[in-house]
Amino acid sequence: MGHLRKRRLTDKAARWVITFGGAATIFAVLALFVFLFVEVYPLLKGAKVLKEKTFPLNGNTVSLGINEHQELAYAVSHDGTIAFISLSDGSILNKYLISGLKDSTITSVDKDDNRLVLGTNDGRILTVSITFSESFDNEKRVIIPEVSEEEPVQIDDQQKTLRNITSSSDDSTTATVVSTEDGRLLLKSIEEVSTLFDTGEKKEIKLDITGLVKQCQPKRIHAAYNNSRLYPPGLENGVDITSLALDHFMENLYIGTSLGELFHINISDKENPSLQQKVKVSDKAITTLGFLFGDISLAVGDYKGGVNIWMQVRDETSPSGWVLKKIHTLKSHDAPVTAFAPSLRDKGFVTSAANGTIYLNHATSEQNVLIFKVPATPTALTFSPKADGILAASSNNNLFQWIISNPHPEITLKTLFGKVWYEGYEKPEFVWQSTGGTDDFEPKLSLVPLIFGTIKGTVYSMIIAVPIGIFAALYTSQFLHKSLKIIKPVIELMAALPSVILGFLAGLWLAPLIERVFPAIVIMPLFIILSIALALYLWRCLPSWIKGKYRYGAEALFLIPFIIGAIYVSIQLNSVSESVLFGGDYRQWLLHILGLNYDQRNALIVGFAMGFAVIPLIFTISEDAMSNVPNNLTSASLALGATTWHTAVRVVLPTASPGIFSAVMIGFGRAVGETMIVLMATGNTPIMGWNLFNGFRALAANIAVEMPEAPVGGTLYRVLFLAALLLFVTTFIVNTFAETVRQKMKRRYSKL
Repeated sequence: MGHLRKRRLTDKAARWVITFGGAATIFAVLALFVFLFVEVYPLLKGAKVLKEKTFPLNGNTVSLGINEHQELAYAVSHDGTIAFISLSDGSILNKYLISGLKDSTITSVDKDDNRLVLGTNDGRILTVSITFSESFDNEKRVIIPEVSEEEPVQIDDQQKTLRNITSSSDDSTTATVVSTEDGRLLLKSIEEVSTLFDTGEKKEIKLDITGLVKQCQPKRIHAAYNNSRLYPPGLENGVDITSLALDHFMENLYIGTSLGELFHINISDKENPSLQQKVKVSDKAITTLGFLFGDISLAVGDYKGGVNIWMQVRDETSPSGWVLKKIHTLKSHDAPVTAFAPSLRDKGFVTSAANGTIYLNHATSEQNVLIFKVPATPTALTFSPKADGILAASSNNNLFQWIISNPHPEITLKTLFGKVWYEGYEKPEFVWQSTGGTDDFEPKLSLVPLIFGTIKGTVYSMIIAVPIGIFAALYTSQFLHKSLKIIKPVIELMAALPSVILGFLAGLWLAPLIERVFPAIVIMPLFIILSIALALYLWRCLPSWIKGKYRYGAEALFLIPFIIGAIYVSIQLNSVSESVLFGGDYRQWLLHILGLNYDQRNALIVGFAMGFAVIPLIFTISEDAMSNVPNNLTSASLALGATTWHTAVRVVLPTASPGIFSAVMIGFGRAVGETMIVLMATGNTPIMGWNLFNGFRALAANIAVEMPEAPVGGTLYRVLFLAALLLFVTTFIVNTFAETVRQKMKRRYSKL
């Protein structure tokens, strides 16, 4: 009785331990999924407004600015008054009157970093620089605004009103372009030229470049246009210049007209500007032009509320080799676009419409991230330096401030899994490039190249591992003599090799070796087949008393010297085969005949190395499944006259197929999640293409490469967790499907 009671207790304890272990495993899997999802979830959330404030203003505001901490702002009125406003309570801390303005009024404004370039109603331009200096008094930050003026410049000798103005400058050159009320287009450039004795001389250029825009004829400006800065519906057939934009390289000038035409003028040679292209971008007047961060992409807003992003794209058919193309289209504003302000951090920007709507946009993701509504037409906008706040002035003399949280504006399903037209690309593409060399870099976070690379590496490795693993298991279980069963644990020892060692050997030894003897690799299968055929022929020719010395199942050892000889002969014929088959240089042959580039670390190397890592798993599980096929089935087959080969193929393989399928799926999971071999044996380049001779980047390898440098909580950081979540879910789905199939196959063949 005591012994029986002890067994019952033992069984109950074992049942509870097993139940606890299973439950703990399920909990661990669920906890891992929840952890990954929690890190990814912020990507699904949009931007939000943290705080909103409204303050009164004095006068019609034409330009705004804000310090990086959103504590102090300035508003420039058309009469030249600069009011510095505390954003904590809206109080005016200081006022500054632009002395160079005198009795004139500001009619146009362009903002170039801290420079304000102002156009007046008497044809002058004034340059005002506004900066914020910081100090600490009793551990409290004190912000001190500083204003400096340059001497006014009379750019228009006729003293006409400057309707539009754009300007850029660097350490040695300043270029300014204006359009006047009578339709003229004027360019003024000042360049400091260094002489032999290092004394700077200023070279001034002043040109009337109206002739380059021949379609723009002088025309009387309607009064409504003067007041609203928008082209009125009644003058849709006019051809007046309505907006200007000059990049910070001071090479590309863009001109928008009332006919919806965009002119591109190259002013890199300031003395001889040239018209590059004219594009019809809208059927209504262009109301705003502005560059995104980096001054490559141009935002175009029109009278009907359209907002599009244009960029120069390479085109061999164009005389200049470049053409303007529309690369992004954002949701229409349903009202004329009145103002534009770019982000200084990313490809985001703010636009406003005449109906009082303000939009926070992002060009790469083509989305309106946030929408605000004010009770009057916005007249000026600015984006905080840290892209965490928006400031807007309205025509009813109110100042609106929004403090926002917008951590991941570039992430949508399209940017993650669709083709996107990035800056510098000739067409929309799938691209992964998380970092760049400049601050204005546009992150490219498409997961498609990484998913493709994962599939590519898995497919090539499985092509090598599956047939070798299964056929080796079939031979070991059905044909190999029992005295040679030591082969199985030897092969299983291959699984103990660290993947980093395999990756190291593949990248530094195997890849250069394959590159040297690639022609020999091409002819090697033929020589191996011939050597096997020769070995078979010689084996049959041997006398029976010699063959009788070999135990049944050990005759395959006879093949080994022939296969080694075939490999040796192939390598010796490497140069000959390269000359005969590839014209002396297989790399050039692959490039010119097949259009394939050969990279030293490529998918072929990964196939060999990762296949070597996967073979032990497939071999071991398959061999166990085949060895466990009931003897009565094989004996019955042999008794009915079937050969050993027919028995193995027709009886053993179908019966063991559930286990073989499991082996293949486990090998598949190992290949999908492999990191170090893929990382070290390929060029780790996220490119797409089934070319066997170029590299790729897999999801797991990408996580290993990028995660150490990804800022915690940043977009890249969370996208890498999304990649991990994709791997987790994919593996879970594949394993679930595989287990379902295995159970069905098991039930089917268990009846044999």
